Amino acid sequence: MRGAPGPSIGRLLTALLLFLLILAPAAGAQDAQARRLLQEKRLVIAADNLFPRTHGSLIITQPQATLFRLTQGVIGRMHGELIACSLCSQLPNALDGSLVTLQDEEGRTVTRASFELLPNLRWGDGTPLDIGDIEFGLTVARRYPPQVLDPTGITARIRSLRMSGPRRLEVLYEGSLCKEQLFVPPPLPRRLEEPIFRADPNRYLQRSLYFTERNRPGLYLGPYMIESEKAPHSIQLRRNPYYAGTTPYFERVDLLFSDPESAEKGLLDGSIDVLLPKAVREEALVRFTRERRDRFKILWSPSTTLTWLTPNFSRPALADRQVREALYLALDRDAMVKTLTLGTSLVAPGYLHPGLPAYMAGFPRYGYNVTRAATLLDGAGWRRDKSGQRRNAEGQLLALTLSYRAGDHGVGLALADAWRAIGVTVSLKEEPDIVSAFRGRGFDMVLSSITYSAVSPSMPQFFLSNAVPTAENGMRGLNFTGHADPALDNAIEAIDLAGCTRDDQRQAWTAFQQQLMNELPRLPLWFNSLGTVFTNRLEGVGNPPFGDPVLTIQRWRPKATMPP
Repeated sequence: MRGAPGPSIGRLLTALLLFLLILAPAAGAQDAQARRLLQEKRLVIAADNLFPRTHGSLIITQPQATLFRLTQGVIGRMHGELIACSLCSQLPNALDGSLVTLQDEEGRTVTRASFELLPNLRWGDGTPLDIGDIEFGLTVARRYPPQVLDPTGITARIRSLRMSGPRRLEVLYEGSLCKEQLFVPPPLPRRLEEPIFRADPNRYLQRSLYFTERNRPGLYLGPYMIESEKAPHSIQLRRNPYYAGTTPYFERVDLLFSDPESAEKGLLDGSIDVLLPKAVREEALVRFTRERRDRFKILWSPSTTLTWLTPNFSRPALADRQVREALYLALDRDAMVKTLTLGTSLVAPGYLHPGLPAYMAGFPRYGYNVTRAATLLDGAGWRRDKSGQRRNAEGQLLALTLSYRAGDHGVGLALADAWRAIGVTVSLKEEPDIVSAFRGRGFDMVLSSITYSAVSPSMPQFFLSNAVPTAENGMRGLNFTGHADPALDNAIEAIDLAGCTRDDQRQAWTAFQQQLMNELPRLPLWFNSLGTVFTNRLEGVGNPPFGDPVLTIQRWRPKATMPP
């Protein structure tokens, strides 16, 4: 009888061995991650599913912006971000006299801004940055429409550039500008890029070294430089030894561009350390927040990233304001935010984030009201048939295709269900390249998001009548709806002419918001709280409010004692 427990102990040992075998791959992956972070000083970031294959200054998509922030620098504000001037000590301001509005010899209003540049600014090959590089960046930006290299539109107002001291850059702008609007096109290495530009300005963006030979160190001013790339899957960065700012801990950063499922799998197996907001699906963020707090840190930050719907006004039904309002009223956005974003997003009361100084309350609000939606559709001539679908007098279905990018399928389903409930026929289409879908203007309705700041003229560029992409302008411009509204154009012009006081700015932006809420050229859904997922083996991580997480990368480092 004393030997009876033997089989039981044997079974326990067998079970323990199997358990350890199951754990072995995970433990091995964790050890590899620790070695990579601590010994190799190499960080792996899943950035997006779109590969940024463009000129260094051309920023349309989020991955292009992320790559720019890691490898370049900016004088003034970066597309309206609240964090700016990475190549200078601070933004010019009226208090210390570095920002002055005055009259020129002919009595015209001009703004003089003096930027104090960081000491010892050098390109990645050690060549000092000089005024010629800044002037050449301006020359290139002026060669193209504002929406291509400067979504703020401020470039056209730069009258002159000069160095008024060893580190002081003086910029003279036409008209009155506030410090929040200051923008200087990114410098470009004149010695490398100017010969290419002069040889064929029309094809410069395609022939630039930023497109053909991106691993040249002399192209970069930021904390990192492109070392190699494997398009369309990854870009390998290495630390810039001549970077003038705070030196980051990590010597190398691998940026991965893959589908969200692959990125999430890499995070779980330890081969990826960070998932940036565009690399992770909303439902995965919800799941990680609920279930994975022991291994990962999910940081949320408010943002001016607005999820909205873009209707194509070349579709007669969507050009009808009653139809657009009906589609808007059919959406229970409060419920969608709770279900789809774990309540982390903010239902949009309008086109501007309430946390920004230009926002004003008191505009028409469009809450959930299916009864009103049905009445509007009936009034617009779209009535239900016996099957419940809506048709016009000619028998045509009220039908649309909703396009969206990878990772937004859950939101697309929720929108389609809401519209089908009021009799609209809806098809769903995942777009591998949402930018091309916009540019071609072959869509019905697009679900997408933009990031902007109300202290910059960037957002109005999406609504200007002269910014509609057409064959005549090479399909350039950001007004993808095709909506043209003289009253809205006038409101946008008033923003440009407004003074810098809080009251002046709010009055101008109020008229702009009022016209948008009256006409609904696009349908604002909610402001995303951006979620970034970090392995718990990193410290110093953070999400700046209204900014890109990689703006804080100089503070990221591995924990001295690695958690399991």
